[in-house]
Amino acid sequence: MPFEIAYSPVLLLASIAIAITASFTGLRMTSNLRTLDAAQRKKRVAQGAFALGGGIWSMHFVGMLAVNMPLTIAYAPLPTLGSALIAILVTGTAMLSLHFGVRNKKRIAIAGVMTGIGIVAMHYLGMSAISANCIVTYNPLGLIIAAAIGIGASIAAMELAYGQRTLKASIAGAIVLGIAISAMHYSAMYFPIFSINSDIIVTPVPLLSKDTLALIVSLSSFIICGLFLLFAIPTGLEKPVELNTTDEIQTTASAVGETEHPVSNLAHSYALSRALSQPAASPAEVRIPYDRNNTIRFLTPSSIFMAQANGHYTKLHNGEEELFCPWPISRLEKKLNPDMFIRTHRSFIVNHQKITGFRRDGDKAFCVFGDTGKLEAPVSRGKIAELRSLLNLNG
Repeated sequence: MPFEIAYSPVLLLASIAIAITASFTGLRMTSNLRTLDAAQRKKRVAQGAFALGGGIWSMHFVGMLAVNMPLTIAYAPLPTLGSALIAILVTGTAMLSLHFGVRNKKRIAIAGVMTGIGIVAMHYLGMSAISANCIVTYNPLGLIIAAAIGIGASIAAMELAYGQRTLKASIAGAIVLGIAISAMHYSAMYFPIFSINSDIIVTPVPLLSKDTLALIVSLSSFIICGLFLLFAIPTGLEKPVELNTTDEIQTTASAVGETEHPVSNLAHSYALSRALSQPAASPAEVRIPYDRNNTIRFLTPSSIFMAQANGHYTKLHNGEEELFCPWPISRLEKKLNPDMFIRTHRSFIVNHQKITGFRRDGDKAFCVFGDTGKLEAPVSRGKIAELRSLLNLNG
């Protein structure tokens, strides 16, 4: 016989708070890992996955305890444990893909899809653990809607959090991801039909009330997240890979290429940028590093058309292809000749000598490169006048 369910407002809000807190912990734990070697990064990613995956499961568990039903239900131990492990493993895999390889929009989107799938799989496996006198009947449309919400919002959250790895971006991404987890859970709970089993099964009285159990799970989740965030605070004990010469860098690049793509070894990229900064070269001697075919190569600033920020790294355009530079755009800007380059936007630096056109689109402006017009960079309002002057467009 079907019955209606209601929610405890306090536990409902607590579950959402757990999801947001766990999301922030997981994203923050995996910030600024480029200064660490591979082993340390794997450890931090594992901690972030445990915090995020465990938080997703805790949110689900507290969300289930928030349900007021006219009967006592029980949970089978194996599916309950399995749901927690799935959440941790899938989110961990998604995070590993973002911290061991070239991080681009496609990879961020894939990580969002994986995270969303992990949330959905965790929820429905956890729901299958319901036993005793409650029968759950699922609506296929509800499953599709819940999955779409979980995956779509997870992609948006990853885009926010990994577009620019700042504290504000982590907070925004955590809020969106936490809401995604919660929205997926409660939308998935809206469509199923809950019925009383016709064959009544005697269930033992729980040792703890559901409110007490929810309080224990919630406090445990917050404490674990707090401890992990303390681990994420730099202590100065972390050891980045130190290389002293360009020859040693090239040797390391060749060795790494046999087992792992050097771009995926972010510590190697960090070491490269550190090594190339000592000693400082004169403007005429500046060489900008980039990766190609398992080898760190160099190009001269004059061959660069424009540079675009990509988190802690930079994408370079030479008019023919896009290149990956291990330096952040702020550091690259210091190495470039200000008489040749201008920062037209917080995320773009352009070589004004390579500009072949200037385009206006309402109140927006763009630098155009090449004959096809496919390569262009935005110009912020505050830089339009300066750029027009450099291009002799002021009459």
